[in-house]
Amino acid sequence: MSETMLKKHQCIPFLDTSKGGQTPSWARIDKSTIFSLNPGAQTENQDYICYEMPMTEVDHYEPELPQEIVMNEGNPMYDFIYEMFYNLPTGSDAVVPCLICFPGTGKQAWKIDQTTLVLGEMNTVDRKISFTLNLGGDITRGTYTVSTAGVPTFTPASGN
Repeated sequence: MSETMLKKHQCIPFLDTSKGGQTPSWARIDKSTIFSLNPGAQTENQDYICYEMPMTEVDHYEPELPQEIVMNEGNPMYDFIYEMFYNLPTGSDAVVPCLICFPGTGKQAWKIDQTTLVLGEMNTVDRKISFTLNLGGDITRGTYTVSTAGVPTFTPASGN
């Protein structure tokens, strides 16, 4: 079996910028210099009497994806994030559907409708706005394709 080196540009995060529209308007988080998807395992120690040492069990996951976007006015993702930064949304106004397209031949993806976008800082010296995507709620697993225009289509896996 031959190995294939996966590249950073093959893991593609998208946000739905339609602001609650019937049809998602997926925009790629494109001008970011970080991608560090953390599954956020939440663990609990169990001290069973049958073992000498306590055991750690995974209770659930709270995935998050820290991001930053370069301040290029006219870039659809920057314009979307800047508007959120300017308006400082809270509650359901800070929820943005997210699509994470993983690299590899399987074209696997996660679609998370209840992603909370938590704003970070605007750093005008580095010309970036930082934010974190808290991937809450349910993760719908499936596959994706991306058109030549860069628009993804998500297909839920059977049983979702």
